[in-house]
Amino acid sequence: MRRKRAILMLAVFFIAITAGSAWFFRKHGEVEPIVGGGDEVLPADGKLHVLIIGEDDGLVAPGKSVTGRSDTLMVASYDPKSGDVSLLSIPRDTLVEIPGRVNQDKINHAFVFGGVDLTLRTVSKFLNMPLRYYVHVHTDGFRRIVDALGGVTIDVEKNMRYKDEAGDLYINLKQGEQVLTGKQAEGYVRYRLDSDIKRTERQQKFIAAALKEALKPINIFKINQIFKITTESVKTNIPISVGWRYLSIVQSVKNSNVTSFTIEGDDSVMINGINYFVPDMKKLEEVVEGYFYSAVDKSVNQQITVQVLIGNADRASGEQVVDLLRKYGFSVLGLDVADRDDYLVSQVASCNKDAALAVAEALALHEVFIEPQLDAVADVVVVVGKDLLP
Repeated sequence: MRRKRAILMLAVFFIAITAGSAWFFRKHGEVEPIVGGGDEVLPADGKLHVLIIGEDDGLVAPGKSVTGRSDTLMVASYDPKSGDVSLLSIPRDTLVEIPGRVNQDKINHAFVFGGVDLTLRTVSKFLNMPLRYYVHVHTDGFRRIVDALGGVTIDVEKNMRYKDEAGDLYINLKQGEQVLTGKQAEGYVRYRLDSDIKRTERQQKFIAAALKEALKPINIFKINQIFKITTESVKTNIPISVGWRYLSIVQSVKNSNVTSFTIEGDDSVMINGINYFVPDMKKLEEVVEGYFYSAVDKSVNQQITVQVLIGNADRASGEQVVDLLRKYGFSVLGLDVADRDDYLVSQVASCNKDAALAVAEALALHEVFIEPQLDAVADVVVVVGKDLLP
């Protein structure tokens, strides 16, 4: 059986920021957008949107492993104007379209097929909102961070008992308020004998409790210990400049400012003998529109013309980019072949900075080039690289 470790990702994210994000982001700011003038690409709504990914160990038996899956997926949206944090938990069995795949599949399979990049694109398409930044936490960081905090106080809502020897999971929790150790906390957020929806609700409950614990002044003395754990277990592409921009205001976040949402839908759908969660898309759109990302102003995007060039020898990926741009209202002039077919990373180029950033945000691309002398028929040129292959 696969080892299914649910990770306390968001708490790690806030711990890293509140404990001194300058060092953390300098250490882990692995993928910074290349933008003329040194600017970073930020959502037009001014919020910080982050995809939180918890990867399981992918164990199929003791001592045998395969590629892990995104055991837990959450989107965190921080509004600096109001100080509000919105969390959206995505059930791992959610049936979605994965870019580059013929048939719909479970959303957590995107990580197996294409790692963090494909997971970002899949969730972005599913929620119809641009997602550029991620925090990726591996399994071994969970217990260690909870223990580093001295445990987390939680009111366990019922007795929980479960044993999975192959997955190295042993849960034995009693009902009532208690301080959970790292091992106990892992069991609490992984328990799913009731339902996947109940599990995501427990994860949100635990995140709120862990955030409250992490923001206690006493934890400032644990900076070095927490940093050591995050360097070993956490990866992110959030640039230093973005971390600094939000550092001072994130420090003022209180537990009461955090609102959690769970996607509604049917978790009893069976297709070819496999259980799936089918979301209620109408209700999901209302939640995203109201608390995460308002619909883009297509009237503005319609004024921007875009030329898409295939730089990876895969026309299907180019067509997907064209469809997504048109979905956001951009005027796509055409799809053509680039000067070569071995571009490793997709690129956005333009002599108009605002137009380039608008396209980069919609496609969640990191490489943006402002070229004043660019000779092109369109306002913006997009080169589709191999990073957009499934």
